[in-house]
Amino acid sequence: APHKLADGGEEVGVKPFNPREAAATLQAWMVAHPDFAGSALVWILVGLLLLVVGLIVLTFSEVRVVLVVRDQDFRTDMSAGGYMDTTEKVAELEQREQDTVAARPYLTAGSMIVQFVACICILKPLCDVLDIIGIPSGNCFLTVAFGSFVCAVTMTTFVMALCWSCTRGWAALVLLLIAVSGDLLCPTGSPFLVVIWLCFSGAAFFYYFLWLPEQQEVPDWCQSIGPIKPSMDPVEWHKAAQSATKAGLADLKDASASIPGMKSIVGTAEGG
Repeated sequence: APHKLADGGEEVGVKPFNPREAAATLQAWMVAHPDFAGSALVWILVGLLLLVVGLIVLTFSEVRVVLVVRDQDFRTDMSAGGYMDTTEKVAELEQREQDTVAARPYLTAGSMIVQFVACICILKPLCDVLDIIGIPSGNCFLTVAFGSFVCAVTMTTFVMALCWSCTRGWAALVLLLIAVSGDLLCPTGSPFLVVIWLCFSGAAFFYYFLWLPEQQEVPDWCQSIGPIKPSMDPVEWHKAAQSATKAGLADLKDASASIPGMKSIVGTAEGG
């Protein structure tokens, strides 16, 4: 029954959400519009495909850098113990390692963007469903975009934490805390809490990975995970792409040395 207001009028009652009625409405809509289910499925499949691609690129990029950093740590320990001297061959290896990790900031940032777009594609049909069952969804796309951004950040930091846990424990812990805290706060649906999380996580990431390593005295618990800051200069993008291509061809040449005919093919690609 409607409630009496202070001015004598009546408050219009708000109909509570009925899951069964909403499901029946959605089913009736899908029967009347058979293309809707197919369209939603396409959005979801495209999103899943992009998500898989983004995660593969991210994992590949991080694992390559982890292997390079572990080799550098090994050489540092050997040099400190007097078991290895810096030679021309070592200098050549170090240059090759720099070429290998040059594209890492761009691959990591690019994979996070792909994950962001993927999450939007997966969640986009949800806005259509809300419209169909009669739930107000005026800001649905903004909510989906905001949630997708948080998901992309947490997935990226979680994968990075897993990759670096074997050689950079403190750095992996920072990344893991960012990922886990985001996964805990995002489902609350509170924009205020999520914004607070974004601010604190961004500040923690900047402090640990960007600001602290530049100081004169770096504490032992501040561990480097390789180049992580992408440049905004297109010239640097081109240099990074060239370096990564050069390192990739060198790796392919080493891997295919025992395959007849492959060495000459890779050599031709390097010359081109």
